[in-house]
Parts: sequence; C-alpha cells; structure tokens
Amino acid sequence: MTPPSNSATIGAALEQAIYDFFLTEINAGRFFAKPECCKVREKPKYHSRDRGGDITFDVSIELFLPGASEFSSVVIIECKNYTHPVPVDDVEEFFAKVQQVAAANAKAVLASTASFQAGTQEFARSKGIGLLRYFDKMNFKWELRRSPSGAVRGRGATSDSEVRAGLLTPDHQSSVFDMYLQSPTRYTNSLSDFLEDLLLDQALSPGQLRAITNVQAKPCGVVPFVGKEILENVASRVHQDISYLSGRVALDRVCDTERDRSGLVLKLDAEPSSDFVERQILGRITFDPPTIEIFRQASPNVGRNRFTLAHELAHHLLGHGDHMVREYCQDDDFSIESGQAPDGTDIKRMEFQANYLASSLLLPKHNVIEDFHGLVGKLGLSNRGYGLLYVDKQPCNIQNFETISAHFMTEYGVSRTAATLRLQALGLLRDDRNLGASQRVMEMLPSVD
Repeated sequence: MTPPSNSATIGAALEQAIYDFFLTEINAGRFFAKPECCKVREKPKYHSRDRGGDITFDVSIELFLPGASEFSSVVIIECKNYTHPVPVDDVEEFFAKVQQVAAANAKAVLASTASFQAGTQEFARSKGIGLLRYFDKMNFKWELRRSPSGAVRGRGATSDSEVRAGLLTPDHQSSVFDMYLQSPTRYTNSLSDFLEDLLLDQALSPGQLRAITNVQAKPCGVVPFVGKEILENVASRVHQDISYLSGRVALDRVCDTERDRSGLVLKLDAEPSSDFVERQILGRITFDPPTIEIFRQASPNVGRNRFTLAHELAHHLLGHGDHMVREYCQDDDFSIESGQAPDGTDIKRMEFQANYLASSLLLPKHNVIEDFHGLVGKLGLSNRGYGLLYVDKQPCNIQNFETISAHFMTEYGVSRTAATLRLQALGLLRDDRNLGASQRVMEMLPSVD
C-alpha cells in the first residue's frame, strides 16, 4: 500500500481538526443548534443528479427539525491546507459541487489554514459562501482549553480590518483566535455570529429556526471576575505564608511553597529556542504539570525577570490552569490595565488579574504606602491639586518622580515601569507626561452639570 503524501496527511489533519471542533462544540451544548438536532459527519457523501452518483465532501453538519428523519439544512465544509493563498478556482469548483447536491438547503464553508486570494474572498461573498481561516493553537501566545472563537459573541476582534487582514494576509499570525471568519454579511472572530449569519441566509422559516436553536448556547467568557481588593488579599496571604516583613519579596520562597503544595516546577535561566529569542519571549507557564520557565536573555534585567516570574506565578496562584493550557509573555505585556490584552474576554481577564497580582506580590500595598508617605515627607511635597506625587514634563516634577521611583526600584527589585504602574494603581501617582498643557488645564476645570 502506498503511504499517503505529506500534503494528503496535512490535509487530513485539518479535516480532522475541523470535525473534532464541531463535534466537541455540539456535544458540549455550545453549538447554536440543539445537540439532538445536529449530526456532524466526516467524508459525507451526497447524491448528485448531474453526475448520477455521489459527491464526497470533507465535513458536514446536518440540521434536523425535531422528530424529522431527513435533514432540513446542511452546512458543507471543504478544507484546504495549502502553503499558498487559496485561489478563486477552488471556491468556484466547491460552489458548483454544493449546487449539485443541495442547492436550496445547503450552505458552503471553505476552511483553510492558508490565506485567501482577494478574488476568492469576493466570489465567496457574492455567493453567500462562508470563509474560515483556521489557526493551529500550538502557535498561540495563549492556548485556552476552549476555543476562543467559540466563546465570544459580537465583533470579537479589534476591528473588521484585523479580521480581513487575517483572511487575506499570508503570513498573518494569530495569538488568540483560532478562527478568522467571513460570513455572507460581515467579518468576525465569533463562530456563533458566523453560523447565525449562514442560517439566516438559508431558506429556513423563523419557526424552523426557533425549533432547532439552542437557547442555552450563549457564548461567553468562563473566567470569573476577580476585583482588585481580592487580588490584594491573595498577595497578602502569600506574603504571610513566607513571613514577609519588608524589602524585596523572596519569590523563590513563594515557588518553594507552591512546589510543596502543588508540585510547581521552576526553571530559571532556561535556554530559549531560536523562535523564542526572535519573538523576545521572557517566560512561559504550562499547566500540565505546572511548570514556570524564565528564559535566559542576552541583556539580563533583574526587575524585568522578577516581574516575569511574578506574572507567571500569579497565573498559577489564581488557578488559570482551569481555563488555559499554557501562556508565554513578552516585555510589552506588562500593563496593569488590560489595554494591552487582546479582545477575548477570558484572556483580558486573566492577563489583568495576573498583572495586578504580580504587581501586588512584588510591591506589597501597606509597605509601599508607608514608604511613599515617608519619602514625600522627606522631600517636602504637598498636594497642589494634582496629588502628592505629580509628574509632567517639568524638570522639578520629573526629579521628584525619579527620586521616589528609584527608591522602589532598589528596595523592591522592580523596574521603573513596575514601580510607576503600582503607584498609579494605588492612587499615589498622577502621570501626565503624555498630556499636552491644554489638556491638563481642561482636566482641572470643574465640571458643569
């Protein structure tokens, strides 16, 4: 028997991934249609009168009205695993085959790991064909235990232009979403919205749609909300566990405690792969089993390494392994607020929680507040309407800010960025260096109701 070619094996892997994904979503009750109304099939065959025989497709999802033995609608999926953009000829051929077997009650979806040519995109839109670009989650910055595209509703991505770029740009890399989608009416990263658009574009009556719709399937985030006060309390308990009093928090002792409690493995100064070096990856956590790696850097930075370790520790302490398989972080990820995080709700929440808890671990609240007021007193600073510590572009304000932030950098072993963000989070610092003079004046004017 001749072994399958590499391209055939890769293509079969994509078909299997698409089949497994929809089967999992349906069985878990997360699909837009009721599980009992759905049947997902591998290599389905449908009869073509024109050919006088069957046409085999890659994957299909058949939708049945309650009690019916014959499907009333079907989504037929063709999978392409190319190293080049999918040409328009492929979608034209696929459309012709679907028309032969179930023109009135079928919707076509072309799935690919590669991008699509512009002509392919336009033809698909004109014929109501859905486009699905699938990204292998093994390359993701955040690998979640549930599909992020299956867990969001609404726009999903930051903009239509981002989704369009994901569909049309050959070397586009996704760090979050496993699917970039074009429905008959819009761009989206939400599988629920995509499938809803396909259904509304079919010849199903409103009553039929209601009969098969799974009202329990409400895509939403599963990571619970955790407020700042709770995160501060988590940090306080950690400090108590290691008998912390002052100065630098001994993160190695926190890791030792977690090693004994949960089997956490810590690898400091780990050798990064060439890909990690290129992407400037600082650290990584994997949860099965729990392992934190802090990678060796060409230019070591104590403050950066400590925040990286605290960030990954925070993911572990907060139980994010329930929602995530692994995560890695880069230098520009460390923002207390979630503006740097992607638009997947679960990821936004986990990154905010990890960054805030990391900051709370490294810069204990009560110690920071006590140190701050002591320094402000020594410098003779007073609140002139902007707060005790205010920094803009004036040299005197910059000098005060650098003096105080330098203390926290040295005392707690953190970067100036980490110290700045912590002081801001605690309401001790107002930083207007990026504001113009007119904007600062407007902010100080009283509001008129």
